[in-house]
Amino acid sequence: MGIQRRCAGLLSGLLVAGRCAALASGVPPTDAEFSATSPWAVVLFRPEDPGICTGSLISPRYVLTAAHCASPGLSVLYGNRSRKLTRRVAVREVIRHPKYSSEPNAYDLGLLRLSRPLRVRPVPIASRAEAWDLVRVGGAATILGWGATRAGVQWPDVLLRATIHFDALGIAGTHIVLDSREGGPCGGDSGGPLLVTGYDGQPVLVGVASVTVGNLCATGGGISGYTDVSVLLDFLRDNVPDLPERLPPVDFGRSPY
Repeated sequence: MGIQRRCAGLLSGLLVAGRCAALASGVPPTDAEFSATSPWAVVLFRPEDPGICTGSLISPRYVLTAAHCASPGLSVLYGNRSRKLTRRVAVREVIRHPKYSSEPNAYDLGLLRLSRPLRVRPVPIASRAEAWDLVRVGGAATILGWGATRAGVQWPDVLLRATIHFDALGIAGTHIVLDSREGGPCGGDSGGPLLVTGYDGQPVLVGVASVTVGNLCATGGGISGYTDVSVLLDFLRDNVPDLPERLPPVDFGRSPY
């Protein structure tokens, strides 16, 4: 379930060049920082599968992740920055975007309906207008996940986070694309969030880690693509009945169509 997926089609129409602080070089938040900034971050796993993915709680009962991570038999770990100290909840239903295609990972967005609601603050999701305004050249974003720090090693016990800087941006289909010369997401970070600072000064989710091309687990650089959640908001509205009201009923922005 890792993020390392070859996807040369992502390069078609590439309009970006960015600078990315590698998540492989990310730093763990303290317990206080985790509680204050990312209590909604969760681990997706299957007991018989050594792979993991990352997800984000977007309502008391729904986790947002990548469609290629969303498959039957998953459980969710939540409530702590350390996987050893998390609690476990079963997944009742897996919902992939109906247009999801593994080649080239178009519409790579999935939802997990949990067996019970969690008493955890969900992450806000940016509206199309907000994302269009905030994801821009010269800006910065945060990525996080429980993925490996380099290829071929075990998953770390603690959540890691890193800051990326947008030197330039581009859209390829349903992806926000970055040219990450200094590394980036590694195995296990798939489904994790791309966050920017919202109008209210709080982190808002604008993307979901989807695909890489190159050697982002090391420092060889490569291309990383994040599913642009702002253009797929209808999928969330149609499937998450308790989605927080931050999402407006009508907004305007990019379209993948």
